Amino acid sequence: MITIFKIRKKWRNRESFTLVEMLIATMIFVIVGLMGVTIFVNVMRVQRRVTLENQIYEDARFMMERISREIRLNTVDYEEYFNVEVIGDYYGSNTGCYASTFYHPGTDTAFGADCSVPGSGGDCEVVDKNSLDVNTGQNPYSGAASGTEETDDNNAFCVEYAPSNLSITTSTNCTADTSNVKDRLYLINPQGNKKTLIARQRVNNSPNEYAVALARLRGRDEDQDGITEVWKANPDDTGYYCDADFICVPKLKLENNLKNVGFKYYGAVPLTPQRTTVTQLQFIVAPVEDPRKAFAETAVDEGIQQQPHVTVIMTVEPAEDQLIGYAGDPPSITLQTTITSRVYNEVKSYLGPNSPCNPL
Repeated sequence: MITIFKIRKKWRNRESFTLVEMLIATMIFVIVGLMGVTIFVNVMRVQRRVTLENQIYEDARFMMERISREIRLNTVDYEEYFNVEVIGDYYGSNTGCYASTFYHPGTDTAFGADCSVPGSGGDCEVVDKNSLDVNTGQNPYSGAASGTEETDDNNAFCVEYAPSNLSITTSTNCTADTSNVKDRLYLINPQGNKKTLIARQRVNNSPNEYAVALARLRGRDEDQDGITEVWKANPDDTGYYCDADFICVPKLKLENNLKNVGFKYYGAVPLTPQRTTVTQLQFIVAPVEDPRKAFAETAVDEGIQQQPHVTVIMTVEPAEDQLIGYAGDPPSITLQTTITSRVYNEVKSYLGPNSPCNPL
């Protein structure tokens, strides 16, 4: 009995937890638990962001390398920029209009490289020195319009003074215009018979997702003189000559950065993996004149005498389906690089049929 009494007395003298202590302990447990959950969620979020960043960086490097490869193996298609930016016509039209701005036609009925015999209007690969046509190496050539022209007034992207043999509308203030910053890149191969277009294009039926798209046209040398002058399959623009694996359609202008058309148009092939979207794509083309044609424009401020090169600026983000369950702003990566063309010879061109650039 004595032993049982002592045990009961000892149990009665033990200190128990109060309600306040229970609440404090519970709060501490909850706080520690929440801290643990928060740390785990943040770690998972950081890991998800790092994974997305690695994915889009890998894709951006892949696309940039592909674009760089195209620039290195080809050169800037000044004829196409002149056609689209100055004349405002369909892609693949009016080959030779730009080249003709460097030729003084004199009193001949043909001009530029289209002048094998004075007055005959025949074709030739190079200018016949016995003809009245003169390759001035300046755009516009002396006496082309009002007589007040300077060589820095015109370039492949902008025209202030249109030579009288060009049926085009002139622009204004070319020297102040940053017209060589473009959202489309026009390239042409060293042989002058294949055009390449690189631009941003909407994909996945989404208004917010874009890919880098590439399309190619293959021209035709109709008169077999070694110079490609025709890129349309028919004179009425019912189709184009496309390179293998490309599908071209008639009479479509490259509007609005290709945002509103699908890949079937222009035979454009996507270069962008589906997990990535391209939010910005810009090309800074330099110089603003073809240095092989503008060889007489040597002023330092004109910067013409340099190898054609392109600065590419591209910003990418994860595609929409990659952001499901992702909280926070999506990661974004911008890459910029400058690539110089390795084509060191002139790509010859002259006027094809149905050109708006008529001789005097």
